[in-house]
Amino acid sequence: MKYEEYHLIQNIFIVTPEMAEKRLDYVIALFSDLPRHKARQIVEQGIVLVNNIRVTFPSKKLKKGDRIAIIDTGLQIKNLPEVKILWEDDYVMIVNKPVGLLTEKIGSEKGIAVTEILARKNKKVYPVHRLDRETSGVIIFAKTIMARDFLVEEFRAAKVNKTYIGIVEGILKNKKGVLKGRIEKSGEYAETHYQVIKFFKNAMMVRLMPKTGRTHQLRLQLAQIGHPIIGDKRYYNIKKTRILFNRQALHAWKVSFFHPQIKRWVTFSAPIPEDIKKLIKNLEY
Repeated sequence: MKYEEYHLIQNIFIVTPEMAEKRLDYVIALFSDLPRHKARQIVEQGIVLVNNIRVTFPSKKLKKGDRIAIIDTGLQIKNLPEVKILWEDDYVMIVNKPVGLLTEKIGSEKGIAVTEILARKNKKVYPVHRLDRETSGVIIFAKTIMARDFLVEEFRAAKVNKTYIGIVEGILKNKKGVLKGRIEKSGEYAETHYQVIKFFKNAMMVRLMPKTGRTHQLRLQLAQIGHPIIGDKRYYNIKKTRILFNRQALHAWKVSFFHPQIKRWVTFSAPIPEDIKKLIKNLEY
């Protein structure tokens, strides 16, 4: 494989005598002025060539005169979002999705997807459900076709338990209850159980447990009863509120499902992100 086959090369380095026998990630960090952990990620993403050969293990020892190239595939390496893997085995991977990432790029959607970032780490996964671009939190990926088919059917049969944390506008009359009925526009039946965790002056922190999996279900149901999720650009009328937030304040907090291989229930959770914590703190005053 020749360098010329890659239409963009971000950097090319020649290993000097002083760098001989040093690790690949160490040399990249030195030449690129990057933190060591970032250099290691670049190698693991599969975008580093050593003497025209793709190398994905950061510990590779280099020789004098080795030629190192970093491929620019169109995404800025320094701005590539961090995707934290909460759990991984041979069948499933549990990820804490940050705000701003697609779960998987479909059709003409623009932006970076979690599946793309994982692919750069040589991790092939199959989505079995999705989170909106502006929703953070825990998400399940399958690592085999068998696991994918099993989990997709579990979601379809409403056997996967999901819990979200949302900051919503206004004050609900009942501290706990069920939102159910037909969603506007689509006409699909949707059902969500909720429990208010904390009241603020003009908002609430709510635990949301959807029993169906409709598109934008939580956002639509809360907007329909007059308590939209704060920051939701589609269903939240910013002009009528004083509470501003730069994305929808919705976080996928916990998921429980029957593991397709070990044959028992497992539960994973993702901590509430710092931006929502900051919002909560501001609402407390």
